[in-house]
Amino acid sequence: MTQADFEQPHSKPLDKADEPQYVTEEKLEQLAEVADEDYIDEIYEIIDAVVPRTDDPTLPALTFRVWFLGLIFGAAICAANTVFTFRTNNYTITPFVTVLMAYPCGIFLSKILPAGILNPGKFNYKEHALIYVITNAMATTPYALYNIIGQKYQLYQSDLNFWWCIAFAVVTQAFGYGFAGLTRRYLVRPAAMLWPSNLATIAMLNSLHSNDDSSHGRYPMSRFKFFWLVSSAMFFFTWLPQYVAPMLGAVSVICFFTRNQASNKLSLVLGSTQGFGGMGLLSFSFDWTMFTSIFFPITTPLWAIWNQFVGSWLIMWIVVPICFYTDVFGMDSKLGTNIGVATSPSPYGFDLNSATLYNLNGTALDKKRFVMKDPNDPKNLQLNQAFYDANKPIYITTFFAITYCTSFIVFVAAIVHVALWYGKDIWHRFRATMSDLDKEDIHCQLMDVYPEVPDWWYYATLAAFTALAIATCEVGGFNLPWWGTIIAIILALVSIIPIGTIQAISGQQIGLNVMSEFLIGLILPGRIAAVMAFKTFSYMAMTQGLSLVADLKLGHYIKIAPKAMFLAQLVSTILGAIVSTAVACSLYESFGQVPPPAAKAAQYPWGWMWKIQTLDASTGWSSANYNVFLSAGAIWGAIGPARFFGPDSPYFKTLLGFVVGIILPVIPWLLHKAQPDSFWHLVNIPVLTVLPCQAGSTQSVLITPLILALIVNYYVKKYRHTWWKKYAYVMSAAFDSGSAVATLIIFFMAKYGTTVFPYWYMNPGDQERCVPDAVNDCSAHAYMGGAYGYTYDPDQDPACNS
Repeated sequence: MTQADFEQPHSKPLDKADEPQYVTEEKLEQLAEVADEDYIDEIYEIIDAVVPRTDDPTLPALTFRVWFLGLIFGAAICAANTVFTFRTNNYTITPFVTVLMAYPCGIFLSKILPAGILNPGKFNYKEHALIYVITNAMATTPYALYNIIGQKYQLYQSDLNFWWCIAFAVVTQAFGYGFAGLTRRYLVRPAAMLWPSNLATIAMLNSLHSNDDSSHGRYPMSRFKFFWLVSSAMFFFTWLPQYVAPMLGAVSVICFFTRNQASNKLSLVLGSTQGFGGMGLLSFSFDWTMFTSIFFPITTPLWAIWNQFVGSWLIMWIVVPICFYTDVFGMDSKLGTNIGVATSPSPYGFDLNSATLYNLNGTALDKKRFVMKDPNDPKNLQLNQAFYDANKPIYITTFFAITYCTSFIVFVAAIVHVALWYGKDIWHRFRATMSDLDKEDIHCQLMDVYPEVPDWWYYATLAAFTALAIATCEVGGFNLPWWGTIIAIILALVSIIPIGTIQAISGQQIGLNVMSEFLIGLILPGRIAAVMAFKTFSYMAMTQGLSLVADLKLGHYIKIAPKAMFLAQLVSTILGAIVSTAVACSLYESFGQVPPPAAKAAQYPWGWMWKIQTLDASTGWSSANYNVFLSAGAIWGAIGPARFFGPDSPYFKTLLGFVVGIILPVIPWLLHKAQPDSFWHLVNIPVLTVLPCQAGSTQSVLITPLILALIVNYYVKKYRHTWWKKYAYVMSAAFDSGSAVATLIIFFMAKYGTTVFPYWYMNPGDQERCVPDAVNDCSAHAYMGGAYGYTYDPDQDPACNS
C-alpha cells in the first residue's frame, strides 16, 4: 500500500483513517429512515474512513512469508489459548496481537531471504492481512474441546480414540467454512454488510504500512515501540496478582470490613467471589486476565459497556441474592450445607456460585454418576435411571439457574430487539442484495478483477466434512445418529444468514448453544454424548462460519484474491483444530493421576483420578468452562429438558425467560418513540440481560473493567483524543500479550509444577480471605506441604484433618 492509496477522495479527513468507526444504534435508526440510495451513501462514508478505494492486483499475497509467520503465530496463540481454557475465568489472546508482532517479522524476512519465490519483494499489507486471517482462524479454540474433555476425561470414557477426537474437532470447525463460502453473496459482497469489527484491524494495517503520523508529531513514539514497552510492563505486573499476591486478583471489600466470620452469612453471600461462594458485591480485581476476555473494556464501545455492567449488577447483586434468600427454586439457601462425595466441603456453609448438581436433600452429586454405559452398546452413554430416581428432583445453584433464565431472555430479546430497531435496515439490505446493487460498489468492482472461488469448491468441502462428521459420530464414539448430524447442519444453515445479518449490522451474535440443547434434548432424552455432540455441531457450524465470514469481509476490504483466502482459511482452520485438541489432551494427561479422596473412592473403582480435577477455583485453574459444559450435558442430555424444566420441576419457572424476552425490548423502543431525544436508544436489552460471568468463576470482575473503560474511552478519548486514536487499541493488545506470557510461565512453574510462592497475608489459602482464619491456615498447610517436591501427609496434620 503506497502513500498514494491514501490520497484518493474520501468523504472524511484522512487523519481519521486509524480511528475505528462504530455503528451506533442511533445511527442505524437514522439510516433506516432514508431511501436506499442515501442509505448506501451513509454506509460508504463509514467504509471510506478506513478502507482505500484503490487496489494493486500485482501485489503478491499468499507467499512463503505468509505461511511461515501465519502458521507460527497461529500455532503459538492456539496452543496458549487452549491452555487458558482451563482457567477459572475466561481469557484468550486476541489475534489482533499478530497485526503488531508480524510487521517487524515480515520486514525482517524481506531483508534476509533470497529474492524469488521465498522473497517476492517488499512485505506488503496484503501479506500482513493474510497472516492475521490465518492466525485468527487458528486462535479460536474449538468448542469441541469441551465435548472431548468431558467425554474422554471427566466421564472417564477411556476408549474414546484420540484420532477420532481430532476428527471431531476438525469437522466441527470446518463445517462453518462451507457455510461461510455459500453465504458470501449475502453476507460479504453487499456494502450493507458492514462487519464493523474489521475496521479496527484495517485501521492498524493502514497505520503500519503508511508513513502517516495521525498525531502530527505530538506523540512521536511509534505504535510498535509503545506496544513493546507496555507489554513488558504488563508482563512484570502480572506476577503480582497471579503469583506473589493473589489476593490482588479478587479483593473482597465486604469480607475485608466485616471480618471473615463463617457466622456472617450475608456478608459471604454478597461479598465472596470464589467457587461455592457468592456474587462479589463491590469486589474488584487488579488482574487483567480475570476480565479482559469477558468485557473487552478498551475495545468495546462505552454504551455497550454500560449496558453490560448495569445488567450484570442488577442480576448478580440484586436478583440472585433475593432469589437465594427467598428460595425461589425450592432449596436455594440449603444447597451446599450438606456437601457429599462430589466436592470437598464448602468453607462457606452454602453454595451460590457453582455449576454443581444437588439431590433432593441438598447433597452434591458427582455428575458422572448420572451417566452409564449402555449394556447393549458399551460405546453409548445413557442416563443412569436408578441413580436419577434415587436423587430426584435435581437442584442447581441459584446463580446457575438464573444464567439459564437469562439465556432464554437473550435469545428471544435479540430477535425482537433487532426486528424493532433494525428491521428496516435488514429489509433495505435484503432489497439491495436481491437487486444486485453491489455491482455498482467500488469494492466489488475491484474484487471482480480476481477469479472467484467456484461454488462447487464449497459444496465439495461441506459434503466431505459432512461425511466425515457422520463417520465420526457413528463409529468414533460420539453417539449422534447420522440424522442428528443432518439436523444440526440444517439448524445452522437456516440460522446463519439471519443471525449473520444481525452480526454484520450491529456486531451482536445470537448463540445457538442453549437452543440446540433444548431441541436435541427433547428428541434424544437420556443421551448425554449425543446431546453434547449435537450442541457442538450446530453451535460451531454457525459461530465458526460467521467468524470466517468476517474474515472474508476483511479480505474483501483489503482486496485479497478469493482463492488465496479459501486456501489460507481452510488450511489454518484444520491445523488449528489439530493443534488445540492435541494440546488439550496432552495437558490433561501430563498432570498425571492421583488416588481419589477416601470419600470418593467408591466413585473411582479403577483407583485413581486425574490430578487436574483437584485444582479448585482459588488456584485460578479450576476448569470452570469444562465443568459448566459437563453440567449442561447432564441437565440437557442425561436428565433431559422435559424432566429438568418440565411442569413438575422447580426450574419450570425459568422458562418465563422466553416471555420476558418478548416484552422487555418493546419498552425502551416505545419510550424512544415517545421521546426521540432521550437516552432510550442506548438501552439494549439483549446486551443488558446477557450474563458474561459463568457459574463457578471468580466474580470479582464487575468494577475494574468499567473504571478502565471510563478512563480510556471517556476521559482519554474526550480530552486526549489524538493519544487515544494512536495508542488505545495498541495498549489493549499489549496488555493481552504481556499478561498472557506471564500467565503461561506462572502456570507451568507454579500450577503445573511445584514452585509456589510462600504463604503470606496476600497469598492465603483463600484468595480473598473470606473464609475463617483457621480454614485459611489449614489450606496453607496443604498448599506449602505439597510444594517443592514434597508430599503433604494429612495424617501428620491432625488439627486440620480430624
